[in-house]
Amino acid sequence: MIKALSTAAGGMVAGTLKQDVIANNIANSQTPGFKRQRAVVSSFHQTLNQSLVQVSANIDPHFSARMTQAAQVTVESVNDSSDGPVYATGNDLNLAINGPGTFEIADGINIRQTRNGSFVIDEDGELATAQGEKLQGRSGAIKVPTEKWTVSPTGAIISGGSEVDQIAINGASPSSEIIQGSLESSNVSVIREMVDMISNLRAYEANQKVVASVDGTLDKLINEVGKV
Repeated sequence: MIKALSTAAGGMVAGTLKQDVIANNIANSQTPGFKRQRAVVSSFHQTLNQSLVQVSANIDPHFSARMTQAAQVTVESVNDSSDGPVYATGNDLNLAINGPGTFEIADGINIRQTRNGSFVIDEDGELATAQGEKLQGRSGAIKVPTEKWTVSPTGAIISGGSEVDQIAINGASPSSEIIQGSLESSNVSVIREMVDMISNLRAYEANQKVVASVDGTLDKLINEVGKV
């Protein structure tokens, strides 16, 4: 009886965490380069292995250790790395990666990866994000040429007929290319996320009913059967 209550409660916890992941996907559906996340719940077998507890010596040796296991729910978010659709913006400072790979941007201390190719020219005359993180090139931040410049599909910055720098692309493959004047949309389908949200809500409500049912049964067991 208590096991059923614990299992249903674990399902409700998992549902809450999955709802957070879905809500984050919907909130970032218009963020360029955003990759949707999927909530992955550990299997029943994994949960049992991860939640084994030691039975103390004073417990009846015929009482199985598995009967004392505490229910645990493990929910991990996994990135969906599929490409989002690329659309033209007409802004030369917008860059999209077609294929595998990420841009490298740095805040002066840390370097991180992103697929969001919406850049600006900062006060130092360098390509940067709106938050001030600088796009990395062959040897650090990329200085924007004063003359007209273009970005080749390989990431080379061309000005005056010669290559002045090379955009650093992490994890690129031979087929990867950079498209100037375009951005990659997020790979989030709002319709799919809404369907997942409704399905998750139904599962949460089912676990709620289990908790209510077990609670009612326990109430009768304690308050009514105990009087007999």
